[in-house]
Amino acid sequence: MWSDVVKKKNVWENRSQSSPGDELELPKYFRTARQLAFFLLEAYRTQDQFVADSLQQWSRRIELSSQDRRLAMEISIGVIRRQLTLDTLIASQLTRPREKVEPALWTLLQTGVYQLVMLDQIPDHAAVSETVELAGKVGRERWKKLVNAILRAVSRLQTTDEASVPQANAVPLSEQRFRCLTTDLFPDPTVDQAGYLSRAYSYPRSVIEDWLSRYEWERLLSIAQWFNQRNPLYLRANLLQNSRDELLQELQSAGIAVGPGAEPQSIRLETAVPLDALVGFDAGKFTIQDESAMAAGNLLSPQPEEMVWDLCAAPGTKTTHLAELMFNRGTIIATDVSADRLDKIEQNASRLGLTCIQTQLINTPGATLPEQQFDAILVDAPCSNSGVLGKRPEARWRLDNTSLAELQKIQRGLLETAFQRLKPEGRLVYSTCSFDPRENGELLQSVLTQFPERKIVQENHHLPGEPSDGGYQALVR
Repeated sequence: MWSDVVKKKNVWENRSQSSPGDELELPKYFRTARQLAFFLLEAYRTQDQFVADSLQQWSRRIELSSQDRRLAMEISIGVIRRQLTLDTLIASQLTRPREKVEPALWTLLQTGVYQLVMLDQIPDHAAVSETVELAGKVGRERWKKLVNAILRAVSRLQTTDEASVPQANAVPLSEQRFRCLTTDLFPDPTVDQAGYLSRAYSYPRSVIEDWLSRYEWERLLSIAQWFNQRNPLYLRANLLQNSRDELLQELQSAGIAVGPGAEPQSIRLETAVPLDALVGFDAGKFTIQDESAMAAGNLLSPQPEEMVWDLCAAPGTKTTHLAELMFNRGTIIATDVSADRLDKIEQNASRLGLTCIQTQLINTPGATLPEQQFDAILVDAPCSNSGVLGKRPEARWRLDNTSLAELQKIQRGLLETAFQRLKPEGRLVYSTCSFDPRENGELLQSVLTQFPERKIVQENHHLPGEPSDGGYQALVR
């Protein structure tokens, strides 16, 4: 079972650590936001490498201001997120089949069209000229004419009018805001709901069809849009350092618009703020964590002096929450299959002033799982990430039945292992960042047939946007 976890983490999270293919030479240094965004996307296309992994790998090559880094991230993540919409727009203006266009050139066109259609702060002329110029900078002068023609054609598709309801000639930009086009490019939502949502909102059609089988139209529109827009960020106050009210006051005094969230420790950021502008982070006064994730620790409610196991702990956001809830008294065994990710747990614990966490690597030869019995266990299982598709844009293109079946096997094995090490009077929380019942309640109920003495006493179902990301937790006693 643990080899399956290692394999799945490698497939879903780590990806290749090599350079982005042989088609284009990787620059020695990245000196513009658009250049970095282009190569991040090429690494994703050619190596299936996550943007975050590429950024970490190339950190010494990046010579950009924080503002330019944010623009590079906006473009690269935005293109991955909205690629099907962008592809529809580009293909509509081509006079040749897509397969006749070089893949790297298509990537460049995606970056340009994303700036034109999705980013209001970039003037059309800048989006066109900068993208054309980038073709030359990557050594492809011959691309310039086509790039210029396609981008100018796409810019002419836009009108100044914006619709407030979905329609076949509109690109959804944010909740209740749609950019109208001068031609119908997407299926009519009154005729082909799945086709419209797939193309206009950029999701695999199979995913949309699955959601349509479970949710009514208006709710599905809300879910689809939630993952395509910038959503509020939440902070988890470290109650060992300060109360939530004290942290709220400190942030407000620094000119940051915040308000209390629904979870006892949560604070909602009303506007987007760079991390380096948030006072108190380095001092360990808070952690960035979504409310749906905070709910897992609060549901388990570990107590001081208990023995707790966090089974899939890295990078430690939930682990440190457990330690804070225990007032840093007792023992948390935090296990994972990645040494690098376990290091992140230790770094987070150090920043927050937590000493009750013991990390343990469980994928090395001869490594064994903890043998003791636990008062409380958190199984935050690897999952499809369907509840956090906005934060993990690559995940939406990996949602399929084959991957789901592999994940269910892992989730089942983790639960069976955890129940075997749970004290008779102990409690367990099963948690995922998915809102798919097949890897949540349905799977847990199936596993519990082997453990008839264990019962679900509470379930939390988090739908995307109500009010934060999607997810699931169940408390078992």
